[in-house]
Amino acid sequence: MKNMEEIDIRSPVEKAAKMLSKMNLDFFDVYAAYSRSLSIEVLGKGIKEAVSRTDLGLGVRAYKNKGLGVAYSQSLKTEDIETTVRKAVSFATVAQPDPHFKGMPGPSKAPKVEGLCDPEVASLSLDDAGKLVKNMIEAVENVRKGAMYAGGLGAGHMKGFLVTSTGVSVEAEKTSVSAAIVPTYKEGDDIGSSSEYDYAISLKEIDFEKIGKQAAEKAIEQFGSERVESGILPIILTPESSSSLVFSLLGAISGESVVKGRTYASGCLGKQIAPQFFSVVDDGTIPGAISSGAFDGEGVPRRRVVAIEKGVVKTFLHNYYSAGILGVEPTGHAVRGGYGGHVGAGPTNVQVEHGDSTLDEMVAETKTGILATNMIFTPNTVSGEFSSTIDEGFLIKNGEKKHPVKNLMVGGHMLELFRDIELVSKEGRTIGKGYFFPNIKLKQIKLAGK
Repeated sequence: MKNMEEIDIRSPVEKAAKMLSKMNLDFFDVYAAYSRSLSIEVLGKGIKEAVSRTDLGLGVRAYKNKGLGVAYSQSLKTEDIETTVRKAVSFATVAQPDPHFKGMPGPSKAPKVEGLCDPEVASLSLDDAGKLVKNMIEAVENVRKGAMYAGGLGAGHMKGFLVTSTGVSVEAEKTSVSAAIVPTYKEGDDIGSSSEYDYAISLKEIDFEKIGKQAAEKAIEQFGSERVESGILPIILTPESSSSLVFSLLGAISGESVVKGRTYASGCLGKQIAPQFFSVVDDGTIPGAISSGAFDGEGVPRRRVVAIEKGVVKTFLHNYYSAGILGVEPTGHAVRGGYGGHVGAGPTNVQVEHGDSTLDEMVAETKTGILATNMIFTPNTVSGEFSSTIDEGFLIKNGEKKHPVKNLMVGGHMLELFRDIELVSKEGRTIGKGYFFPNIKLKQIKLAGK
């Protein structure tokens, strides 16, 4: 197997671009990427599977009379590159014209973003990755033995190169590592289960023992869960839950879908959707952060963007295509789904502005409510309606955290939740150096219990 340094992705891209430049096209781009990934899967009593994969390929997007042709190859041989180019051009000549297509971005300068590649992750072996996972499991066992497990570790190292007909020529290299563990204990008919995770650019930022210890402690806390009555109560979202709430909104204000009126947030630009103390920043330029980079997937410089300011949606998150529909500048949020050709849009490092409360104060001021420590919001993207389970949470009674809850569902509309934000905490959780999510208290939410 060749090392990353020995793989030449620049020459094949330049070769394809040279061919395309002679084919009377309106626009084109060529992207090649090489990646190496490791994954360790944990299931049952320990490691189930350890896999190392490499991926190499080149993709072409060609535009003719606003028609798009896409083709890709997992080979960088000259004859395969030529075939890929011809296919993309052939598809473009017969494709339906897209009236919304305005072109491709031109070249721009961007300051280098430091700390995006960790040599330790790049050279990580399956054996060493397995040892780290075993350390995580051992940390769980040190708290309490006898758990059944799910989870694992993932690590990746990628290098990409993009060239466009408009003069963009950018390279990127990045590493990432993630770890998660889900221990489940049984006491007769009672079950205690929870999870903990982390992800980062570099290996030294992941504390595997801490992940295991916290997962075990949280799992033990889930023993003795009880059903609660249906009703409408206040809810406090810890960062593991508030992150899902915020991500669901930023996904709904990103890219083609929002500007074409296909999401529940399409009419929210310039509108007050949350209290004045609620603001969200998206910043893809933070050194060493998991979602940072000098350029986005189209070669547009990433930058700091205030998405929600004092409760008002200030901007959608754009790639070049969606920005062109509204006649605005792209925000540097193009997401290229590998070399296969698809380019979408989405958030980078999301940071919710901290508030003035503490979690303890939020709980103490709640007569009856729910503390949601693990729930995922999965709304209908078009309508905004959602129905979710609280996977882990606690009843709050008279200002105190009581027993864990079970079989509890919530429902409603996403925009109602943002309007009902009552408090944002001053403390929270930073993930991957770039994300920050506080605790968020909502005035009310519909609960379906017993």
